[in-house]
Amino acid sequence: MAQKGVQLDEETFYCSVCLDLLTKPVTIPCGHSYCMNCIKAHWDGQDEKKLYSCPQCRQTLTPRPALVKNTMLAALIIMHYDCRYECLIQIKSSKENLHTNSIFYITGVKHAARGPNPAR
Repeated sequence: MAQKGVQLDEETFYCSVCLDLLTKPVTIPCGHSYCMNCIKAHWDGQDEKKLYSCPQCRQTLTPRPALVKNTMLAALIIMHYDCRYECLIQIKSSKENLHTNSIFYITGVKHAARGPNPAR
């Protein structure tokens, strides 16, 4: 039986707090995902009240949820950009354009960004 590839919007891989590619993605109890450092910083600002909320849906979360890297989402990001996660961190920190048709410089070699590779 042939398998169908799933087409994901590029926004799936972006954090709604920093508006950049997810770094160490975490998924909070309401189902939204953020960079670990972004959601930590957001919740650090809410520590005084001891009421934590999702920046997108505003669902209240108490107590403050423990954050664990979403390894499945991290793997999807790697597959989508067809390079190692460490390369993505370098790209993000250098503020490269991460649109599908962009060219990346990774470890000194030009790579064209590609969508998910359904053959994998």
